[in-house]
Amino acid sequence: MNASRRGGGMGRRSLARLGLALPLAAVLLATLAGPAAAHGVGVGLRPTNYRTTVTAVTPALPGLSVRVLEAGDKLELTNRTGQEVLVLGYNSEPYLRVGPAGVFRNERSPSSYQNQFSTPPSSIPGGLDPSAPPQWRRIGAGPTTVWHDHRSHREGLETPPEVRQAPGRRHVVVPRWQIVVRQGSRTFIISGSITWVPGPSPWPWALAAVLLCGGVLLASRTRYWRWALVAATSAAVAADVAHTGGSWIASTAAAAVKSYGMTVSAIAWVVGVLAVVRLLRGQDEAARTFLLLAAVLLLLAGAVLDLSALTRSQLPSALGPAATRASVTVVLGLGAGLAIVALRGLPKPVRSRAGAGRQPPKPLPQR
Repeated sequence: MNASRRGGGMGRRSLARLGLALPLAAVLLATLAGPAAAHGVGVGLRPTNYRTTVTAVTPALPGLSVRVLEAGDKLELTNRTGQEVLVLGYNSEPYLRVGPAGVFRNERSPSSYQNQFSTPPSSIPGGLDPSAPPQWRRIGAGPTTVWHDHRSHREGLETPPEVRQAPGRRHVVVPRWQIVVRQGSRTFIISGSITWVPGPSPWPWALAAVLLCGGVLLASRTRYWRWALVAATSAAVAADVAHTGGSWIASTAAAAVKSYGMTVSAIAWVVGVLAVVRLLRGQDEAARTFLLLAAVLLLLAGAVLDLSALTRSQLPSALGPAATRASVTVVLGLGAGLAIVALRGLPKPVRSRAGAGRQPPKPLPQR
């Protein structure tokens, strides 16, 4: 009778913990919706199938270099010529000044407002006039500036007809984009192209995720289930750490912005470590709660919001395309398996046969 009561109490406590874990996960997801939305391949970067390339600076200017960052979303200009250069905006107005004194942006330039959006806005606030005298504001101390430029960026616009007709083939959708730069009386042209590069098939990665999920479920049925769950949780956390780290390195955003974007992942890592500690200590009821929370948060932060990485060719990550897709797949497969195991319930410890046949000693009769 006492044993059954204890078992029933443990069952009720387990259900109570699970009942608290699910609403807590829902509250966390609702509260962290902003950081989760900003996460995108780690810290707000979005994959694409459009490859931006800088082809030339004409005429050549030694000391001036331009490169593409964040899978085509940003351009980086470095001026080590010793003299200031002026980047012109969409209306040929002064937009950026880059030189030994630092980086300055014209606050009256419409380009300053338009470049804050991934898709060009339909209207521009009053007070922004390309013909007005520039109002310069210092935004950087070094000879390098990074900005989003719609001339070299394709995402968010209507899909080109040739891409709609044959999405599985490469297409040069913008043969030549141009940005004008001036140094004194000399004019230079930064030119490049935009190419549609089809993404890979997601099915091999989906199959790998299914196999990982199935492996967790099968391993949880064996006598080594505890170590299997520890290994799966550790691997899922490690994969998301690598995934987020690659995006952090590739992102040009401020550290505070990137930290905000990785909030969900950071919480998932902490909860995952707590789940591992509880498993190793044999605290299975608490481990089940932490395991469920960690799995849900990892799936959200490192998999569901980044599924487009499995189907896009241009991935903004320092890990490289294959490693980025592998990290998303690992989190997706292991996270799904861990969530199912936590919802289903952890296996009960198996007693040895010798101990199972023994009866507790009867109390001696009192005289």
